[in-house]
Amino acid sequence: MFHARAAARHRLAAAVTTVLAVTAGTALTTAAHASAAPAAAVVHAASAAPADAQDGVISIPATSRIVGAGQSGFLAAEATDTGAVFRWTSTTTGTTTELPKRYSGYYAGGTDTIATKEDAKTRYLLHDMASPGSTPTVVEQPDTRLLWRGLVDRTLVFSSWDKATEKGQLRLIGEGIHEGSDRQVTGLPANFMFQNMEPVSATTMVVRYFVDDPDARRFYVAVVDVDTASVVEKREVGAAGAGADSAVSADRVAWVEGGGVTAELKYADRSGEGGTPAVKAVDLGNAVSAHVDILGDWLAYTPVPYAQSSSYKSDRYAFTALNVVDKKTVKLLDHATTAVPTPDGALLVRGGTLAQGEGIYRVALGADGTPTATLVASTGMPTALKLVRTDVPAVVDLDRNDGSATLSWTLSRYNAEGTVTIRHNRTGKTAQRTFAGSSATHGTRVIDFAWNGLISHPEDTSSFAPAGDYTWEFNASPLNGIGPDVKETGTFKVTRTTGLHDYTDNSSPDLLSRDASGVLWRDDAVNTSSVPYPYSSGRVKIGSGWQIYDQLEAVGNIAGSTAGDLVARDKTGVLWLYQGKGDGNFAGRTKIGGGWNTYNKITGGSDLDGDGRSDLLAADTTGALWFYKGTGNATSPFGARVKVGGGWGVFNQLTAVGNIAGTAAGDLVARDTSGVLWLYEGRGNGTFAPRTKIGGGWGSFTHLVGIGDGDRDGRNDLYAVGSSVSKFYAGTGDTTTPFKPAAAGGLLWNAAPVNSVF
Repeated sequence: MFHARAAARHRLAAAVTTVLAVTAGTALTTAAHASAAPAAAVVHAASAAPADAQDGVISIPATSRIVGAGQSGFLAAEATDTGAVFRWTSTTTGTTTELPKRYSGYYAGGTDTIATKEDAKTRYLLHDMASPGSTPTVVEQPDTRLLWRGLVDRTLVFSSWDKATEKGQLRLIGEGIHEGSDRQVTGLPANFMFQNMEPVSATTMVVRYFVDDPDARRFYVAVVDVDTASVVEKREVGAAGAGADSAVSADRVAWVEGGGVTAELKYADRSGEGGTPAVKAVDLGNAVSAHVDILGDWLAYTPVPYAQSSSYKSDRYAFTALNVVDKKTVKLLDHATTAVPTPDGALLVRGGTLAQGEGIYRVALGADGTPTATLVASTGMPTALKLVRTDVPAVVDLDRNDGSATLSWTLSRYNAEGTVTIRHNRTGKTAQRTFAGSSATHGTRVIDFAWNGLISHPEDTSSFAPAGDYTWEFNASPLNGIGPDVKETGTFKVTRTTGLHDYTDNSSPDLLSRDASGVLWRDDAVNTSSVPYPYSSGRVKIGSGWQIYDQLEAVGNIAGSTAGDLVARDKTGVLWLYQGKGDGNFAGRTKIGGGWNTYNKITGGSDLDGDGRSDLLAADTTGALWFYKGTGNATSPFGARVKVGGGWGVFNQLTAVGNIAGTAAGDLVARDTSGVLWLYEGRGNGTFAPRTKIGGGWGSFTHLVGIGDGDRDGRNDLYAVGSSVSKFYAGTGDTTTPFKPAAAGGLLWNAAPVNSVF
């Protein structure tokens, strides 16, 4: 079959020397030589090869398929969202040249010549990539009835079909205008219809076609000698689609035939007009796109190519060699997309192995006659699904970006599915994102987790994530089943500013309540864009036995830690401190002191003197109001009391609400016995400006709680609880109208069973 000329044989010997030098580890020149590139081309070194790739492996950009191989390099293409990118890689210099984009793309013809068509013109350009800086040869072919099908060495291959006469042509057009530069291939039926062609060598191609005879449509594989422009052998084969593959060697011809679920790989010994019987080598099932090549007595084939973008598992992805003599099989690659013959009789295959990753492999017969695969050019990407990048900061500040954060993980390819889980180490609460498979084929895949700052147990509603240590876990499974699942873990910290009335270190306020049996409960407030008011993430039991106290009050951080605290007065007048632990619970009580039964109203939780610590206010039975400065000392949490003034006996409810009037100081609201609510704006020294009337109708509420920033708008709010209703009043920061109209109270829907809310 190979009618090699003397010059071709000389180039073949040089190619063998070159490829052997590459695979043996000879140092490569990786510097770019811009002057050696075709006009508008880009020469570059690609991403580094995998760490386990052997010395001498060329580094190349991402590639989807190999188009052809010459004496000094190969042509490969990368599929992108904007069209294919073609690149020539020199195996002598180790450089890769990106070719100018053309609508027609590029063809290779089994040598160092590649061809393209200029856009919107009838000019075809032949580039000699052994001398990439040289001026391309121009071939004019203005006949628009001819369809360009490929290239053999420096000869362009065209086909045509005349519907009126029902005649087909296969034309070979070369350089120049002399006689013989435009030749019609002889030996084909007049009514043949072209399917596909592939160059086999510098002088030979294999062509698939069919004819419509009166009784049936018949399909053929033909071997064409380019030097004589004639069919030297043809064979009738079974029906197949336009893309069905075939291959030819000096001794055999192999082809894929069939469709639907009946595809088969067949071969036969060559004997002129195809007189030897065909032999079924492999039952391909529905793998009608199978690729086949011939290497001595071996058929090398991939039943299902392009497995890296497949969304289903299969045992037919491997690039496998079958010995047609002894029926032995050898798995060469875990998957492959395309393969082309080289001038020295080997194959170059675009594929991958779990051991060495993605790239171009040279498949050749070893000393014992068995084919082996050697990586010669690596894309730097793994064949197994890998997590190639993690973008999770060491510290995530959830007080920024409206309480959200974006964490990212990058997979080596698209066709995977899995989960990302964020877990709070102390509570075990999680947030999770599930990602499904994708059929996209281009490049790496970024999995973004746009975390809204919420976490939950499966049986709970979501709550805001507290500060502390977190673990992320990334799990992904390759949809194509090639390689193991991915499982990676890491850690990060969440920071938050402890908010007013915050007992869980998650910057959102908590509402505390005691029921009639003495059980203390906590409702953690959640406010998201989907709900117009704060709601509870679920009632959590803190503990029992709290019926021994006749006064309970949330007082903010008075003990020096970051968490909020509470004080409780027993029936003998002793005041006790329960220091918050930051996890929604409290440490054992510490005695503050006795004599507190002189007060009938106690409120706390606001910084009234501007020192950054919460303070306490207490009104005695004579109507005097006393200021207790917070010290931040757990053993002595308050300084000596200072009298604020008298006349406070007219009020039956005092509530420290923090800053709601727009100044930096903490404020106070007081309800009189007629149900009118008054604002006392703090001056920042423990005293207050004259009162401002907020409005009437507040007498129906049994408890008014300065809950802090419940709606996360940066302003403190008020929560009002009645015997059968609760309301949320959002702060405005305006002294004259400090609260917006009431919204539904989603923290404590039915207050009847509780006798204290704070």
